[in-house]
Amino acid sequence: MANVQKQFEEFHNKIRVDDYDSLREKRDIVLKRLRKHLKENKRPGFDELLQGSYAMGVGITPIKELEYDMDIGLRFEINYQDYNAAEISKWVYEGVEDHTDKVEQKGPCIRVTYAQGGYHLDLVCYAWEKNSNSGIFKLAHKTKGWKPADPPGLLEFVEKTRKPFDIAKDSATQTDQFRRSVRYLKRWNDEAIPRESDTKPTGLSFILLCAEHLSPTVAASGQSDDLTALRNFALLMANTTGRLVAKKPTPEYEDILAKLPDAEMNALKSRFESLVKILGNAAKETDPIKACELLQTVFGKDFPVPTAEETAARTSAPAIITSSSSA
Repeated sequence: MANVQKQFEEFHNKIRVDDYDSLREKRDIVLKRLRKHLKENKRPGFDELLQGSYAMGVGITPIKELEYDMDIGLRFEINYQDYNAAEISKWVYEGVEDHTDKVEQKGPCIRVTYAQGGYHLDLVCYAWEKNSNSGIFKLAHKTKGWKPADPPGLLEFVEKTRKPFDIAKDSATQTDQFRRSVRYLKRWNDEAIPRESDTKPTGLSFILLCAEHLSPTVAASGQSDDLTALRNFALLMANTTGRLVAKKPTPEYEDILAKLPDAEMNALKSRFESLVKILGNAAKETDPIKACELLQTVFGKDFPVPTAEETAARTSAPAIITSSSSA
């Protein structure tokens, strides 16, 4: 059995987003413009909230067909009953509509797209009352009105879920195995579906599936074993009876995968079946070069294949010990 943990960690280091400077700069310019617009029109101001892949530390570099993205929560300290959700969304849209050539009102957000660089920012509006007993946010949806939400609660859930995976951090970036695995799956998903689509599984769906079904996995030596962790996870997904469920642990407590039609759900489970086979064959392969060539077929060309010189001193991988935790 070839030990390809080094290549998995190199792959992770290549696809992880570690430089958000360009997006942060664009974010700051957009928010400054929006605050000015709201003030001039005597409308309530907002506080910025971190959310999404950026806040959770699972962002990946996009393949050429897709874009970098950043979710920005806008927390308006207002009583949601005093305002129409579409009205709040319209305030924000009007504040940024001419900032770039492409600004869209998309259901739960306003998207600002930058033609150069392949970036977009999603502005998500929330109503929140400082003295509210419930402590629940209300998300302003363009067409569905006010919807319960709890973005800080979701971040807290992910943070707690990651803790058991600290035993399997990588050496280069000290990233835990949970976040590495989510990034692998997001890239795997993009390689299979290289486009934006309402029926494409989202990054959040993989976070929630991993929170429920991924187990920390290390070798007898104490080294992380990402291949086995992913294979065990994919096997659970492929063998699930009926539909996969990725239930959000915060309001509205919805199944993120419920929007997938049956055909797309079946396709997702079939892709997990294929992933199990590839990971299994790679695990059995004694030649690291051949193992990594197999892994490249599902994770794309960014997954490194070692040279013959690098694999001259091959050793068998140690036995695997799995440490599990429920999320």
